[in-house]
Amino acid sequence: MMPPQMSDQARLAALAVNRAGRSAIRLALKSPFSRWMSGVPAAYHLLILPHDLRTGDPSFAVELYDGYFGLAGATAPIGSESPFRVMPPSVPWQKELYGFGWLRHLHAAEDQIAREKARKLTLDWIAFANSAPPLGRDRDITARRVIALLSHAAFLLDGAEPDFYDAVMRMLSRDLHDLTVVYGDGSGVPKLRALTAILLAGLCIAEHETYLTSYLPAFSAELDRQILEDGGHVSRDPGELIEILLELLPLKQCFVARQLEPPEKLYSALKRMQAMVRFLRLGDGSLARFNGMGPTFLDQVSAVLAYDDMGATFPDLHAPNSGYARLAAGDVVVIADAGAPPPLHLSARAHAGCGAFEMSVGTEPLIANCGAPQDETGDWYVVSRSTAAHSTLSIDDLSSSRLIKAQESFAGRELFWLSGPRSVQHEIIENAASIGVRIGHDGYRERFGMNHRRQLALHKSGHEFAGHDQLVPANQTAIEADARFAIRFHLHPRVAAQLSRNTNAVTLTLPSGATWRMVAEGADLDIEESIFFADPICLRRSLQIVLKGPCSAATSVHWKFEKVAQQQKPIIQGAHPRRLV
Repeated sequence: MMPPQMSDQARLAALAVNRAGRSAIRLALKSPFSRWMSGVPAAYHLLILPHDLRTGDPSFAVELYDGYFGLAGATAPIGSESPFRVMPPSVPWQKELYGFGWLRHLHAAEDQIAREKARKLTLDWIAFANSAPPLGRDRDITARRVIALLSHAAFLLDGAEPDFYDAVMRMLSRDLHDLTVVYGDGSGVPKLRALTAILLAGLCIAEHETYLTSYLPAFSAELDRQILEDGGHVSRDPGELIEILLELLPLKQCFVARQLEPPEKLYSALKRMQAMVRFLRLGDGSLARFNGMGPTFLDQVSAVLAYDDMGATFPDLHAPNSGYARLAAGDVVVIADAGAPPPLHLSARAHAGCGAFEMSVGTEPLIANCGAPQDETGDWYVVSRSTAAHSTLSIDDLSSSRLIKAQESFAGRELFWLSGPRSVQHEIIENAASIGVRIGHDGYRERFGMNHRRQLALHKSGHEFAGHDQLVPANQTAIEADARFAIRFHLHPRVAAQLSRNTNAVTLTLPSGATWRMVAEGADLDIEESIFFADPICLRRSLQIVLKGPCSAATSVHWKFEKVAQQQKPIIQGAHPRRLV
């Protein structure tokens, strides 16, 4: 039998060969001669326009007037230069630039100056496109650009000179041709987005209806491949659901606007995904930070759920296909990762957080994972994917999954696939007093001869949440000596913690003043520093509770979070209220 590491490398090699072969074909098919031979119709007249559900920021226009170009959390001082000619401050910034993410912000400004700026930037791209780096012609970026152009065409083209209108239509035609050539490459959200852009073109552009008949079967098949039965995405990244919904909901509306029946596959996928978004929401409205999920933009979540006209309901306790469990009682919500990693070719953003959980109390997050930073090219991004960045157990600060460096890099970013654990089981448990989940995985079996078992239980009052972590020797495997475990509970940055060494307990105070107490037995308890990556503005300092001890066949750690009853202040009759010291 092939060792796991060799098996992973063999699969990676096959992926690299397939991509290299397709790249050579792609270069030939994307040539002007190919576009002429293929007879792809030229875009010249728009019938309808999709609605962009992403919120534009009108302050972007003001910053642009002052010579600053801010996208994706980074700002470039451009002065009077074109942003296409300056050094990009980050890859996410560059992606938003080439994908025309700035167009919705200028549209939101709703003035003629912003319109002229948008036209100038569009002409800059047209002049720059042939010399743009490969990222500018990437399939996913091209699809984003097509969707942005269609969504904001009225703002960009209304009252425009004929020459500008024709130039934009030629650019749109070229991008659509490129998408029809490369849409089938690879897998994941970029493939689905490319098909979505092609179908939008078929609905929005006159005499492009053939796109519907030609690409609708592939689109429906891709929905089946990517959207699981419980509504999760095959990558297990909650953020991907929002990205897909933001583009599929306008697509459905365009079918309706053209008096065409949307595909049943589309209806079904939308209903399942919207239900899954509700399932993965914590009490503050954010999505659980697992497998690539970074900041939650609440306006986007609200937008996709506002279009839930089908009354989608989510599973009560667990999503078996996606591998997540949701425990809710009183005002407490706990979401746990109880699933196996995604397929290797879809794991470039996946995290080694098997068994981790997040917890909110009312509208306040209490326990969190570190989440993913927005910039995937930074040094912190790989760190954020480690087991130690999640609220679960790790051994010797090693991850329960292996990160495998890919044989290629893209846009300056090294790719790392995630492999393992090989075996992950979970079981929902419920009784008269509590609801819970048992989770087990073998991510440490090969290196340390141990399997991790975790049981989580939330009391139905919502006042107590308990856990039990065990290390179980694997069959016929000796436990490695001197190994040590660490069970981490990352606190949200707004949570204050005070350690009581005499009782092996921590007092946790939420911003509202609500207080919880965490106690543990079977390990040494301490408070350490942590980092919260999933903030939309910047990295934030936070704290973590850490339980540590030596690994052995007897390793068994019990821990519990319990709500501390708030003492009511006495009311003195006949006197003005005052602070009691």
